[in-house]
This record gives sequence, structure tokens and C-alpha cells, in this order.
Amino acid sequence: MIKRISKNNSQKNQNRTHKQPNPLILAVVLTGIMVWEIYPPLVHSAEANAAALKDSLPRWESPEQSTAVSQKISSSRLALNSLISSPDNLAENARPNPPNQLPATVAAAVRQDLSRQTGIAADKLKVTESKLQSWPNTCLGLAKADEICGQMIVEGWRVVVSDGGKTWVYRTNTRGNMLRLEKK
Repeated sequence: MIKRISKNNSQKNQNRTHKQPNPLILAVVLTGIMVWEIYPPLVHSAEANAAALKDSLPRWESPEQSTAVSQKISSSRLALNSLISSPDNLAENARPNPPNQLPATVAAAVRQDLSRQTGIAADKLKVTESKLQSWPNTCLGLAKADEICGQMIVEGWRVVVSDGGKTWVYRTNTRGNMLRLEKK
């Protein structure tokens, strides 16, 4: 016996064939694909860090090994505490940096990069001005013509460097591991 399809049922089937995907799910999937393509170093470094973490976890075969590790940790803590407690052993960089003062590591990174580009010795270059700055993207607002930049606010520094006669302006992130030289 053949069952007759009602008009109501056939309209539902037609609507099912014309349904659109959920826009939120589509946006999440497409964003994930874009991030995967644009930032492959991020994915590779995350994989490497996970592997390194797994390899660094302790594996103790016996209670004696566990005790030996605990003793090494205790002696390391004692040595570290003696270094910290002695004022002669404190380094200048160990002190917390005031909030609006350029960190020494950032200044050194800028001088080193400029020295590499110009051939001027890094110790001849002086930071004459520095200011906290927010940059509009991961290219620090200085994207090249064929470069893709992450669209996010990057906190950092605007650093002016001089050799006594000529000045250069750098843009950095807060840690100084991303540097861009402004064109004049």
C-alpha cells in the first residue's frame, strides 16, 4: 500500500533543504580556521610546550629517588634564600620597575636592534625618551604592504634613541620582544 504524502509534510521537507547554518557556530568555526592558518607558530609552540612539560614531570622509581629529589629542592631553596638575603648579591634588574619607567630589558633590546641595523655600537646609543603606548595591532601600527597583523590592542612603549646627532623612534610591546623602527 502506498502512503500519500500530504502537502504539509512536503513543505517541511522543502524548508529543511533550505535551512541556513547557525551563524554563531559558523563564525566560531571560521575564526578557528583563520587563527590556525595565520598563527601556525602559536600552535607549534603550544605543542612543543606540552611535550616539554610531559617530559619534565618527575618519574620516581623508588622512595629513595623521591627523597633525593626533595633534598635537592631543599638545598636549592637554602642557596636561593642566602642569595636574596645578602644585599651585595641583589642585581639592579631584580627590583620591580616603576610603572611608567622603561624596563632595562626593553631599552637593551632597542639599542641592540638599532646597533645591528646601523653598525653603531650599542653602548654609544642612548634612550632619550620613552612613553607607554597602546598599539592598534600586533604589527605595532607599522604593517608592511604584504603583512597580516593580528587585530588586537598591544600595550608597549614608544622609545626615542639617539647617538648624539641622529635620532630613531622605536615601537615595542611591553616585554621588548616585538620591535618596529618608525620610518622618518
